[in-house]
Amino acid sequence: MDATPLTLPLCWRACGGLDYYAIIPDKVMKNAFCLAGSLMMMALATRLPAQTADVPVSAVPFLAAPTNTMLVLSNATGEVRVLDTRGLVLEANMAYLPRVQLTDLSEAELRALLETKTAYATLTTFASLHETNGSGPVFEKQLEQAWHQGKSLAEKIQTRLEILADLREYNINVALLPGSMAAASDYEAYASHENDRLTNRAATTAIAAEQVELTEQERAAGSPDPNETVHQAHDVYHETKDRLDRANDRAMLANGAAAAANQQVEAYLAKCAAISARLGTHAISGPAYPPFFPIPPLTMKAEVDAERVAH
Repeated sequence: MDATPLTLPLCWRACGGLDYYAIIPDKVMKNAFCLAGSLMMMALATRLPAQTADVPVSAVPFLAAPTNTMLVLSNATGEVRVLDTRGLVLEANMAYLPRVQLTDLSEAELRALLETKTAYATLTTFASLHETNGSGPVFEKQLEQAWHQGKSLAEKIQTRLEILADLREYNINVALLPGSMAAASDYEAYASHENDRLTNRAATTAIAAEQVELTEQERAAGSPDPNETVHQAHDVYHETKDRLDRANDRAMLANGAAAAANQQVEAYLAKCAAISARLGTHAISGPAYPPFFPIPPLTMKAEVDAERVAH
């Protein structure tokens, strides 16, 4: 009985019968090979190097912000102190090293830069004294799109730094506008007051001049005590003329101050418009004409985190 399972298939095979014991192992082996092949492909896929294309922001897992402050370059090592549109500044041995241009850094060095605390914070946050408003997500999305337009990591970082510098300068000018406009209004009011005083002084002086002319005519006609009357008229005229001169000086100063204040307002407005136009070249939308509203605080971590895991 124990030999039956072994000898029966041999008999059937010899007689040309169906070899079930041979067919079943073939199917099993075929499925096993398919499964093994799939597992091998999955294993290889996990070991393949990352592609150079941008990783979709939605696919990026949560990444903790870097805490490292040191950066090792091919020709220098130090703590990252400054990252701006003019390049990178490191500190080593309590001294600032010469500024390094981003274009002088290799791809690996740029990616190491993203893993430093200062660089990451600089590229992913925009501080603002103004409250968060509905325009924040719009600006953040536009900044993300501008990042992905970069053809290289150096270009992405440089463009981001230029945009953030423009946003800061824009906010400074917007913040200075209210005070400048209030000062211009005050100077205008003061100038108006001084101009009214000048008009009154001019009218008074004209009357005094007429009085001098009248007394001169009366003296010529032989009126009693003509010299005393003429002297009094001249004294009044000289006094009013002095007041007119002082009023004219004050009015000139007031008008000059008002003009300067108005020019300052126009300068801030023109600066805001110019910065808005410059931001427009990066597809960052902002008001091109008054009223100009401030940029709220922004957070742009997703695209930078995607770059950190892309390689």
